[in-house]
Amino acid sequence: MPGEPNQWSWFSAFRQDYREQFGFELLLADGNGEIIHGEVVPTDCACRSLNPKRRAEAARQTLYWGETVINLCCDEGYAMWAVPVMHNDEIMASLVVQGVDLEAGGHEYSARIQKAADELLARALQANLISRAAVTLARQRADLEKNRFYALENRKNFLSEDLRGHYLREEPALLSAIKQGDTGQARAILNRVLVSIYSVGGARMELLKSCVLELIVMMSRAAVEGGADPSTLLGANFRSLSELADIEDEEELAVWVRQMLDSLISAIGSNNRYPHSILLTRAISYMHEHLGENLRREEVARHAGLSAGHLSQIMLQHMGRSFSDMLTQMRVDRSKELLRQTDLTLTTIALESGFYDQSHLNKIFRKQTGESPGNYRKRYNSPK
Repeated sequence: MPGEPNQWSWFSAFRQDYREQFGFELLLADGNGEIIHGEVVPTDCACRSLNPKRRAEAARQTLYWGETVINLCCDEGYAMWAVPVMHNDEIMASLVVQGVDLEAGGHEYSARIQKAADELLARALQANLISRAAVTLARQRADLEKNRFYALENRKNFLSEDLRGHYLREEPALLSAIKQGDTGQARAILNRVLVSIYSVGGARMELLKSCVLELIVMMSRAAVEGGADPSTLLGANFRSLSELADIEDEEELAVWVRQMLDSLISAIGSNNRYPHSILLTRAISYMHEHLGENLRREEVARHAGLSAGHLSQIMLQHMGRSFSDMLTQMRVDRSKELLRQTDLTLTTIALESGFYDQSHLNKIFRKQTGESPGNYRKRYNSPK
């Protein structure tokens, strides 16, 4: 046994028995991970001479969790695991398996790897190579940490639902303030939301950050509805979110959220200063690109950086048509182009132009032009 004369004499028989049952070569390393007995079997694994620190760390992981931890080697296609050999609650050495090809077999092979890793710890316990009390305590600690993790996740879900309910009560006023660029009113509402978050989340920073992230998503959506350019917001949010990881207290977090609000309102103001013709051109271009799809006013407005109502308003002001009238005219114009320049069937032209079917094309085309698509094609394709 460890700590006695010829303390490693047991290893040969231990290794042979393990190899015969599972087919994996077992190594014995000292407390620093340097190999004492056994030879690394040559493989294609890049870590034949694996850093000793990694072997030692693998053994410590097993002791910490109370179960064998399978690690990836330097090459992602290979695995290793280790079990500590202890004396007086100190790690004197470790039993190591490394360079195991994870792609050598299918599901049954993977199951054999897991069984071999688990069995190495079980045999070490049976041979009194590791403290059973230490493993028992480790497993209790692992169970406690798992329970804490699940409790944390449940708490986060609860907070998320509670925050969502509170936000929905405040949303109309906040959205209105953001759309009008009223920073003072928006900040007052935001402060009420933050107080609610802090009262539920307490001083648990990770929970607070999780809730704040959801709030930012909601505010960003409101800003886009208010007229902010989505692409501009995406870049600004990405840069700002990278700062969130470094925030350590509630006051700093509140400042960060208020700065995000200011940037959202600024983005709305900046976009609203664009000439309406630019925003309208953006909407028309999107409609042309997606004319064959089931376009909705809200979708077009979002891509133009406008609210749906604002898009309808500037279409009437600048083009004298409603959104639906404009979309219909564009589809008729597309069908005219295809009728003149292609030999496509009427059914295909209908679908390419965004109509439901040939019948729908015939009805709308005749209403807009006074003739059928077929007559239109004949008129333009007939010899002059």
